[in-house]
Amino acid sequence: MTVAIVSISAYVLSVLLIIPILLKVQTGARTEKSNKTLFFLTALLAIVFHIISVNQVLSNLIDGHNFTLMEIGSLMSVIIATLATIAMLLNVNTLWFLLPIVYCFSVINLVVATFLPGHVVQHLSQNTGLLIHIGLALFAYAVCFIALLYAIQLTWIDHNLKHKKMTFSPMIPPLMTVERHFFRVLLSGEILLTLTLISGVIYLADFFAEQNIQKAIFSFVAWIIFGLLLIGHQQLHWRGKRVLIYTISGMILLTVAYFGSRAMLHV
Repeated sequence: MTVAIVSISAYVLSVLLIIPILLKVQTGARTEKSNKTLFFLTALLAIVFHIISVNQVLSNLIDGHNFTLMEIGSLMSVIIATLATIAMLLNVNTLWFLLPIVYCFSVINLVVATFLPGHVVQHLSQNTGLLIHIGLALFAYAVCFIALLYAIQLTWIDHNLKHKKMTFSPMIPPLMTVERHFFRVLLSGEILLTLTLISGVIYLADFFAEQNIQKAIFSFVAWIIFGLLLIGHQQLHWRGKRVLIYTISGMILLTVAYFGSRAMLHV
């Protein structure tokens, strides 16, 4: 529990450090390099302790023990936070405005997983194929969630540009850059989701059984929606609110598929 508390505190401190940076961007003020350095240090500290806190979940996955829905949420959130932070360290500046959301998501999941009792999700036997399926599912959800954040940012920038409320700053990425990154991330999520569905069919004997058919259908429909959005953008140049609506719809379906019943998977 102590490790989780340290991670939560570091996440909160990171959010408190990044908010003034973003406010300076909005007002056009100069952002101190030292502030960014301190922010990254606290963010990395939060992620390291978060990974340590979910280490037991990973051990349970490997050993075939029970784990909870709350623990799965915590594992997903640390994957998302890690991917987003690494992207920022690689100078993918389109994520600055999304980091507070990502870190708050991690804090909420850590608090729930640490302090609230969860329902037992599943008992896993030692099955390499099944673990591959779960790993793909976790990464697919994490990448699609980041795509959703990009879609929100894309809509926000587009709205401000149309209403002439946008203040120029190097930390505010160009609209086309955000759009390009969004579709790249969404394509990556679609590929991972495709592999997740394929691995589910291969490694889960009861993938289409009555207790799992709802999850399979919702996942497949989400896959179709994301695919339609990618095709629509490529062939019909879809942009604007339609992108956000399709992305939100797909994520809602994917969330229901993953968390809409007691078991994420059934062995």
